[in-house]
Amino acid sequence: MSKAFQIKSYLQFYRKAVTRYKVHSPFLFQLIEEVLEDDRQYYIFASLSATRKQLQASKHELTIKDLGAGSHVSNSNVRTIASIAKSAVSPEAQCQLLFRLTQYLKPKTMLEFGTSLGLSTLYQAFGHTQGQLITMEGSPQVAEFARGMFVNSKAKNIQLKTGNFDDLLPEILKGLAGKLDYVFFDGNHRKEATLNYFEACLPYADNNSVFVFDDIYWSPGMLEAWETIKQHPSVTLTVDLYYMGLVFFRKEQQQPEHMKLVTQAAKPWTMGFWS
Repeated sequence: MSKAFQIKSYLQFYRKAVTRYKVHSPFLFQLIEEVLEDDRQYYIFASLSATRKQLQASKHELTIKDLGAGSHVSNSNVRTIASIAKSAVSPEAQCQLLFRLTQYLKPKTMLEFGTSLGLSTLYQAFGHTQGQLITMEGSPQVAEFARGMFVNSKAKNIQLKTGNFDDLLPEILKGLAGKLDYVFFDGNHRKEATLNYFEACLPYADNNSVFVFDDIYWSPGMLEAWETIKQHPSVTLTVDLYYMGLVFFRKEQQQPEHMKLVTQAAKPWTMGFWS
């Protein structure tokens, strides 16, 4: 995203964002407590943090076959692992949030658009090892590297598919046992593609499913896609964290609600009697 768009969009988000003290839904309040505000260091965090540092120091080069919206950092199709790790892999705090999200919700069937080097995939898979995570990557060399990451980390609940999402998705959905509990959309940051993948996965969502959209402020087009998704009649609750958005389909939520949330630390003056 351009610097100007990034600054403007964040300031608009921050001005409207609230903390847990403005949340009335018991479901959402507990989600905030267990996922957003949880600062515990879980068993796998130190190991995956060390792996991240190794990736960020690696000069090994991979040939990138980009089928998505490309990179804001480099137009080259040959990039070092260090470059990919620093620009295309979700930041550590966001990866830890994904871990806490899968740990809390315990989804049985998980799908990820965009494996990249596989680091965020590992966080999600280790969050709920009893669930099955299917992840898709369009670039063959990147996919093979991620496969090695999964083997080295002894992750046994990840199934990696390589190819164009448009070709892979119909077969994956056909092979599901009726529903998707969790989807992480992080592989194509174009408006049309994002909406198409959302619509394709939607018939497999149920009352307890969550769809997670990464980089919803990545571009004006992605923000338009996010606003369109929020207005879908099946969507009853959305949580905008700026760097990603959560979508729920809970029928208990009789009136649709769309929240922009930040941690308490981001707006400390809203706590208790200061609010």
